[in-house]
Amino acid sequence: QPHDSYLKPLMTELLKRILDGNKRVQEAACSAFATLEEEACTELVPHLGFILETLVFAFSKYQHKNLLILYDAIGTLADSVGSHLNKPDFINLLMPPLIHKWNILKDEDKDLFPLLECLSSVATALQSGFLPYCEPVYCRCVSLVHHTLCLHMANIQNPDQFEAPDKDFMIVALDLLSGLAEGLNGHIEKLVENSNIMQLLHLCMQDTMPEVRQSSFALLGDLTKACFQHVQPHISNFLPILGQNLNPEYISVCNNATWAIGEISIKLGADTRPYISLVLNQLIDIINRPNTPKTLLE
Repeated sequence: QPHDSYLKPLMTELLKRILDGNKRVQEAACSAFATLEEEACTELVPHLGFILETLVFAFSKYQHKNLLILYDAIGTLADSVGSHLNKPDFINLLMPPLIHKWNILKDEDKDLFPLLECLSSVATALQSGFLPYCEPVYCRCVSLVHHTLCLHMANIQNPDQFEAPDKDFMIVALDLLSGLAEGLNGHIEKLVENSNIMQLLHLCMQDTMPEVRQSSFALLGDLTKACFQHVQPHISNFLPILGQNLNPEYISVCNNATWAIGEISIKLGADTRPYISLVLNQLIDIINRPNTPKTLLE
């Protein structure tokens, strides 16, 4: 059906309701618009300017709870339209309010979670358009990972004195670093070189929490693609850990570990030979298991 008959009127009315004076109407409209974004995908591209103006204006109207839904709508938009978002006018509209929120939220504020998830989608979509913002975002993510690991170590050594940290801070920071690595590709190389992310990643890959390992292996795969020269010196430490995580009981961990092994093998080529015994038997077991999910088999 022609867009002008259905998509455009629906989108226009939803965007009006996103700016409604009633908080419950805002919430319902913003959630509905996120669903529309998932379905319409790149069909929204001709209307991006109007959509972004509305979503950005909503930043000045929304209170705490609805802001979290707004982050989701912006992240979903970025996932849906991808690199079409990478235009100076769109970047100049979208990034200032996001960076303003990023700057005023403290490291221990849980409202960082949805903002980090949103920025991860935006960074992947903007690609080189995110370059002006990448250094402070990268450094803060590394700092969040480092801080959470320090709190975790303190809790293990003195559980009576230090409570266990919320590892979600580390997980969303690792995911945003993955978004940066995927979006910026080789541009992330200098940031990696000047940080201790590889040492931190080595610790995260051995964490007892499956979700931490899952995000760690995703980041390892993305860094392998983006700047393998910084991953290569650590391969002998990383591959045994990857081999130990090829357990389909933890399907998402196994999936990401398998993918990271594949990316590393592509880069190493024939130099993968010394490490094959660490992973091959487990990979063959996974292929031959009944009911192995299709995504993992791929």
